[in-house]
Amino acid sequence: MPGKPIRYVINSHTHFDHSGGLRAAVAEGATIITHAQNKPYFERAFAVANTINPDQLARSGKKARFKAVDDKLVLRDGTRSVEIYHVDDSHHTETFLMVYLPKERLLIEADLFTPGPPNAPVPAQPNPHHTNLVDNLARLKLPVDRILPLHGRVVPLTELYVAVGQSPPK
Repeated sequence: MPGKPIRYVINSHTHFDHSGGLRAAVAEGATIITHAQNKPYFERAFAVANTINPDQLARSGKKARFKAVDDKLVLRDGTRSVEIYHVDDSHHTETFLMVYLPKERLLIEADLFTPGPPNAPVPAQPNPHHTNLVDNLARLKLPVDRILPLHGRVVPLTELYVAVGQSPPK
């Protein structure tokens, strides 16, 4: 949105493909939302001087700001809310976060479920990341209609359940 500043960037986890742009976001004034256990790591990483080839953050002189999430954080602006949840028992990383937009009934996640091409055959064995996501959705009782995987296309929730050989909740 032109003229509308980005105030927050949600870091799903520390892997390079999900944290690579954080310094640029901080340079623009964004606060990084990350799991509480990631905060000390990022504080150390952002405190390191970048003097050989200064990036946008080093040139800006800004200091990183963090907002930590333990189990859940809700951001509200008066008309909308964004819910951020810790993913329990993940095989991918202990400090995993996913985002839920209640108004759209949309789950945004990274690396938990990457759907195959449309009409691809169902995997012979369920992927443990997929079953972990199903378990977390059941635990949180989130009324999800669609999933936006950061490494894939937006899909209806039913695609996740088909991939794990289950029926979606009613």
